[in-house]
Amino acid sequence: MRRLLAVCIGSLVSALALAGPIEIMVEDAAAPMSNPDGSGYANEIVLAAFAAMDTPVKLTVVPYARCKKYVLSGAVAACLSMSDAPELEGKVRLSGLPLFYAYPRFYYHASRPVAARTLAELPAGLRIGIVNGYEYPPAILRLTERGIHLLQARSEETNLKKLAVGHVDLVVSMMDDFKSDDTLISKAGVQQVVFAFETTPQGSYIGFSSLHPQGEQARLLFNRGYAAIVLNGTRAAIERKWKNH
Repeated sequence: MRRLLAVCIGSLVSALALAGPIEIMVEDAAAPMSNPDGSGYANEIVLAAFAAMDTPVKLTVVPYARCKKYVLSGAVAACLSMSDAPELEGKVRLSGLPLFYAYPRFYYHASRPVAARTLAELPAGLRIGIVNGYEYPPAILRLTERGIHLLQARSEETNLKKLAVGHVDLVVSMMDDFKSDDTLISKAGVQQVVFAFETTPQGSYIGFSSLHPQGEQARLLFNRGYAAIVLNGTRAAIERKWKNH
């Protein structure tokens, strides 16, 4: 019976590997992980993992809020990059391993300094810019319980522009090992942005819809393909490419 079950599961995965393409939504404003043109480190890792399983996929570039909405509703099989959050329970399963780690870094404008150097020191009434739909560590979301306002914008670049003109007091940006402060600030076209402090990092994954007919099978394929590209050196090669990009 166990052998028959294993054969059936293997046949199901193989059948999916021959079908496709699987539609995966990717963010349009998360360089260098996911760029507006569909390129990016995370996107390339996902393509390589599915290629290792001979499974065609189609990347659809959209704003992150739409990416998240569609995977939660089961309209698409997967979305990246996502982090664990209560609203995903029962609707989205994350990949076995993260694509990368994101570091929440806080910034203020030099003309309006914020003295706090930890979350605990942030005063009530502060306005902090976050990105619509992003998953943030629970400790950041709980700031609202202390009278701190989390104001949503479409992208981190938009938040920095709002910081420059005084519409928010702080911005929290989800940084990674490929993106520097200078790169982020330069892309936003603003000046006098000052780093305040950093909090605990969190993993960023590809999320698979539990409601989409291809979601679970796609998750199994990705996990196997990801393990394969780690072992054969493909992931390391992609990492070197984007760190030197």
